[in-house]
Amino acid sequence: MFKLIRNVNAYGPADLGIVDILVAFERIAKIAPNLEIPEELEPQVYDCTGLTAIPGLIDAHVHIIGGGGEGGPHTRTPELMLSEITTAGITTVVGCLGTDAVSRSMESLLAKARGLETEGISTYIYSGAYQVPTRTLLKSLREDLALIDKVVGAGEIAISDHRSAQPQVQDLAKLAAESRVGGMLGDKAGIVHIHLGEGVRGLSPINQILAETELPITQFVPTHVNRTRKLFLQALEFLARGGNIDLTAGGEDLKEGVMVPDGLVEIQAKGLTLDRVTVSSDGNGSLPLFDEHGQLTGLAKGSVQVLWQDLRTAVLQKQLPLSVILPVATSNVARILKLPFKGRLEPGYHGDMVILNPDLTINKVFAMGKLMVDEGRSLVFGAFENKPKKQGTH
Repeated sequence: MFKLIRNVNAYGPADLGIVDILVAFERIAKIAPNLEIPEELEPQVYDCTGLTAIPGLIDAHVHIIGGGGEGGPHTRTPELMLSEITTAGITTVVGCLGTDAVSRSMESLLAKARGLETEGISTYIYSGAYQVPTRTLLKSLREDLALIDKVVGAGEIAISDHRSAQPQVQDLAKLAAESRVGGMLGDKAGIVHIHLGEGVRGLSPINQILAETELPITQFVPTHVNRTRKLFLQALEFLARGGNIDLTAGGEDLKEGVMVPDGLVEIQAKGLTLDRVTVSSDGNGSLPLFDEHGQLTGLAKGSVQVLWQDLRTAVLQKQLPLSVILPVATSNVARILKLPFKGRLEPGYHGDMVILNPDLTINKVFAMGKLMVDEGRSLVFGAFENKPKKQGTH
């Protein structure tokens, strides 16, 4: 019921110094140096001297029921398992559909999200898929946002991509309006999570909507904005105008792309704020490679592990302070998506926490106050995961 993390160097995401953290049931109760805890509470004590505590990561773009399918049914990626998520330091995921909303459904997405939450992490979903008009659970996007607890916005809606439905600007504007009003009715973020492909139009459809309607720039959160240099520069202009942007982690094979650590450095060098920047993994989605004729030439599966790997690289190799880069996968995401009690180490917030080794690799992960990962190894597995055999058993 009670857990006490002793002598840890905490970032909440701001630097809190060396403190003790008391977790009571699912929430953080106290953070202070040298906490005195009544013996009758009988807390489970973790001595974390020399280690670092950060908020649990929030991954705002994960294909939890799988993605892909661009090369036929055999190229559909499988469902994501619990331990794959927690060992990546992720305690909250936002699930989405992608290209394939034919063999995959919103109902399956919602069920998977509920299943993962039962297994121990926090989950939300976007309503929709690549196409416009998009998939919904109820009769409309507005109803999904107003009435279904886990729906926080629309997404991922594809533009500037040969796999998109080639939506007209008016169609996108109507979808964004539905999402905005639904968000108001349901007290949700109601944002439109926009998938950006490598097409020549880039962000121009969104810019046209902003020029011709009353919708605010914060209504849209474009993702994959670092997939090409040209798109990244457009995204920086969008950011400078007050918009939110989402960078995709990983992508070492993208010849024209901007890696997340480099992108974060460049954003700061241009005098732009990281307060409206987030980073997500696109985890468990397919990574298709197409030739100049749009023919599929290769396919791989994305990993949620790249989220922390890129942020760790930003600290160790690019010398960005931990307190500067942490918000892009914690507090910024929670604020933009209106996720309550997430993204911070603060009394009253959920007990979502990652304990890092001195080299910033993952040691422990707590989700809703429960220890999920210890010494980098999963302690809690999903219902159908293949659990590692204990030594000495036959």
